[in-house]
Parts: sequence; C-alpha cells; structure tokens
Amino acid sequence: MELFEKLKQKNLRGNLNFDEITAEDLRQLYIDEEMTDGMIADLFDVKKSKVTYRRRKLGITIRNAILEEYLLVNSDSAKEANIQAKNKILDKDNLNMISKAITHFTFRNGPVEDMHADPNSQLSEADMKTLNKFMVNRLAYVFTLIIEERWLEFDFLIRSTDQFYGHGWDEVEPDDGRTRELLELMMKER
Repeated sequence: MELFEKLKQKNLRGNLNFDEITAEDLRQLYIDEEMTDGMIADLFDVKKSKVTYRRRKLGITIRNAILEEYLLVNSDSAKEANIQAKNKILDKDNLNMISKAITHFTFRNGPVEDMHADPNSQLSEADMKTLNKFMVNRLAYVFTLIIEERWLEFDFLIRSTDQFYGHGWDEVEPDDGRTRELLELMMKER
C-alpha cells in the first residue's frame, strides 16, 4: 500500500495532522506518488497554499527531484547521460584540458597558490612553472591509463606508490571544492 492510501486510512481514524508530516513523506507523496498539492491538501483538510508553501520551503520540487536524479544517477536516463558524459570527456583529444584542469583543481588553486603569493614566499615563478609542468605531465599519464583502460598498469601505479610512499598519510577526506554546489546552481538556472 502506498503512502497516500495509508494516510487516507489514518485520516478515517482522525489521526492525521499536516503539521506532523515529515519532509520524506511529503516528498514521497509529491514526487514518488505524483500527488498534487490539491490532493495532499484535501487529504489533510488544509489549504492548498499551505501544502505548496511547506513543500517549496523544504525544496520539494519537480526541478530539484530531476536535479537529484541526474546528479545521483538514480534512473536509466540519468545513467545513460552519465555514460555519455564519461565517453565525451574521457577522450585522448581532451588529455591536455583534463590534465591542466585537474592540476588547477587539486594543486594550483589551493594552499600552494597562497604559499606562492605570500610576499615572503620562497617559491619563485620558475619554481611554480616547474611544479605545474610536473603535475600536468604526471596527471596526463594517469588519465592516459584511464582513457585507454590500461587497468593493470593503473593498478600497479596506485598500489606500488601507496606501498612505498603514501599509506602513512592521514585518511582522505573527499573535497569537491564546491563543484556539486556550483553544478546544482548552474542546472537550476537552466
């Protein structure tokens, strides 16, 4: 039995209060079960505007549901779009762009830029150029392995480097640099 039907039964017993509905239940009714604000309002015996206000305040909109579906890849069409994006970006012709963008994202646009910009910095322009070139070239190699699906070589690179150098560091904490937030904003503006 879907939530709407369960709530109808609860309403018959007089145990239904719109102010007590959870965001998850409201989302299920509106998005998953495709109930209109009017249908929900009738069920709870409240004004339609009250349902609309609360739903929008909680961010429960068709647009947000579609956005979540695609960013979280929760449907067949979202999976297809994700595969198309992967195939489009993971192309050897994009190696230069990928390597430079990831260098900026992971290295240059972080603490090293602050260190370099500091008036007392010991990192000269030549040092930065050397570091940037090293990073771009190494990332180009890593992305070549990924693009060409050379997984044995990629596995060897990762495991041997971790074994000799990296496993003593702190555990990783994925940091998207606000990428998800910016993507959501961009998609909402469309």
